Formats: sequence, structure tokens, C-alpha cells
Amino acid sequence: MAHSHRKRKIFALVVVLAFLMSTLVLFAAATDSYTVTLAADGETQSVTTRAKAPADILAEANIAGQTGDLIATDAFHPGQDSALTLYRARRVTINESGKKPVIAVIAGTVARALEQGGYTLRAEDIVTPALDTELSEGLVIDITRAFKVTATADGETRSLWLTGGTVESALAALNVEYKKADEVSPALGAKLSKATDITVGRVETKTRVVEEKVPFTSTTRNSNDLYVGEKKVETKGVDGLNKVTYVDRFVDGKQVNTVKEKTVEIKKPVQEVKLVGAMSAAYKPIVLKTGLKPISVLQPSSKLQLDENGIPKNYKSVVEGLAKSYSIGKYGASGGRCVPGTIAVDPKQFPYGTELYIVSTDGKYVYGYAIANDTGGFVKTNSCMVDLYMPSMQACINWGARNVRVYVL
Repeated sequence: MAHSHRKRKIFALVVVLAFLMSTLVLFAAATDSYTVTLAADGETQSVTTRAKAPADILAEANIAGQTGDLIATDAFHPGQDSALTLYRARRVTINESGKKPVIAVIAGTVARALEQGGYTLRAEDIVTPALDTELSEGLVIDITRAFKVTATADGETRSLWLTGGTVESALAALNVEYKKADEVSPALGAKLSKATDITVGRVETKTRVVEEKVPFTSTTRNSNDLYVGEKKVETKGVDGLNKVTYVDRFVDGKQVNTVKEKTVEIKKPVQEVKLVGAMSAAYKPIVLKTGLKPISVLQPSSKLQLDENGIPKNYKSVVEGLAKSYSIGKYGASGGRCVPGTIAVDPKQFPYGTELYIVSTDGKYVYGYAIANDTGGFVKTNSCMVDLYMPSMQACINWGARNVRVYVL
């Protein structure tokens, strides 16, 4: 009986040991596997595995990889519960402002597409969609590059990087204040699309009042109370005086322009009047050649009376001088048509419309009744007294340059 009892104890011990061994084997087997959270093709699943390689884990999950796919292992730790993400290769377009679009086949996120494409970003650049967006087939990635904008005011320059906006919004972002009168360049409403230098000129205006002299003007009149060659001041000219208000404009302390705002007359100027002699001295009589016909085709009024020698009986004054001739030009400076009988004068001596009667002092020519309607080029050179319009160039040659007596009618 004792021997049988001992056998039963030994058998029970063996059974217990066998149970313990099997439990240890099962425990060891359980602790050798781990769980991987796998995201692929828009779905997420948990995979219990003892595989260490991401590709093997995908195979266990019956997920086939394709050329260009990306397995993200940032959150994967072999042998530990962790995660894997499979990104499929997608065809995307990258648009960078001002450059030709780039088409690429790549897997991952927007950030990886830009990294693989060699795009370096500033913090101020704008990328859409967001950098962590997973790439999808046909996705368009837009890169808006920031540009540098500077603003200078009061001798200080500030800058920042922008992707758009206006000059006004840029100044606000830079905390640059300005007044309505200040000069801002470019204009406040100008849109920004590239690197731009903005200047703000501080504008100030000052008003001043000064007294200014107004120079007198002068005029000349013919006088029959003076002989030809005599001059006299009838009324002496006197300068006037005005009170003038100016507004001076300064930009950053430098005067840029002045505007006359108001003028008040204090004293009116007095015009100077000069008299020149028109009364002729005693000239010796001219005997005209018999049978002479006037060159002028103009017909005088019936008031003109000639003596038996063909000299006017009634006239205001007489003056003698050199006369040249011309036959070119259809209209005179006064606007009237040029014909034999219209002559070029110094309008200060013979105003336009003055009626004259002209004969040569040698008695060989009678130019006849004439009207002043043109200004002679001799006025600047003082080479003669009058220029007579002739019917032809040959008539001009025949005339040459002759002394004449001019009767002012």
C-alpha cells in the first residue's frame, strides 16, 4: 500500500510539471508577437505579427505594394505595438508662382512632394493644400512665394515678407503711420505682387506774404506836334505794388514747390507813354517824271487829292527813308492778302491799316496809294523803312533799293 501511494504522488507531480511547461511555452509564444496598426488605401487595420520587416507585415495583411509607393516607418518600432502607413504613388501638379507647372509621380504628403522636388520654403510662403495633406491622384499643389517689402519714413527703413496685399495694408503691417497730406509712393491703393520699396514723404506747408513790385508797361504813339526824329515822354511810367500770398510745400524738410495763392493790388502801375515825331520838316519839292503810272493797284478814296505834279495835297505827315521790295507771299502778317499796294512796315511806326502814298525821291517812280498790312524783316536789322510789294520779281529788280517819300494820309 505504501508503495502504491508513492507512485500516485510521482504521477501527480509529473502532470503538474507538464502543465507548467506547456503554460510557459504558450506564454513565451504570446510575448513574441505584437500589434501593428496599419493604414493603407483609406482603411486602418490591426495586424498581430511577429514579423520585423514592414514589407512582411504588409504581406501578412494581404496588401500589395506598387512601384513608387512609400511605407512611412516614423511610428513603427519592430517587436513593439506601433504603426505603419502606406502611401500610394500619385500623379500631382506643382504650381509655383511665376514658373512653369511641374508634374510628378510621388507618394506621401504635400511636404514630401515639395522636399523631393527640391523646393525650399520660407516661413512666409503659402502652400495649398496644407503640408501634411496626403497626396491624391490629380492633386494640384500651389506655392505662393513671399517677397520682400520695405518702407522708408523719417529716415528709418522697415521690412517684411508678404505674398500680396496693397501698399496701405503693408504700411499697417509695418506699423508705419502717415497723414493724408504725406506723399506715399507707390500709391496707397497699389497692389503688391513683387519686391517693392515704399517711401513715405512727410509733407508740410508754410504760408508767406510778400510785397512785389509790378513793373510798368510802355506804349509809343506818333505825334504831329513833333518833327520826325524827335521823341518825348508824355506820361512817365510808375511801378505798381502787389501783396502776394504764397504757399511753400516741403517734403521731408526740403522745399519742392511754391503756389501763388492770392494777389491783392496795393498800387496800380502807371503806363509810360512815349511820343515820336510824325510832323515832317520842310522837304524840297519832288518833280515826278511825266506819264508815270502808280505801281499800286489799290484805289484810294475820293478824299485823296493830288496836285498837278501827282503829289498829295492833303496828308497828316511826311517821312522819308529807304524802301526795298518783295513779291513772295500771299498774305501779310495782318492776315490781309498781298497785292501791289500792300506794304511791309514796322507796326510801331505805321500800324496795320495805315493809309499812305509813296513816291521815289528821284521822281522816277510812283508807287502810289498803299496800305500797311505786313511786318518787314527789316524791323530787326533796321535796313530800310518800308518794303513795297511788287507785281513780279522783275519789278523788284527794277526797283532795287530807293529813297522814298511817304505821305501819311
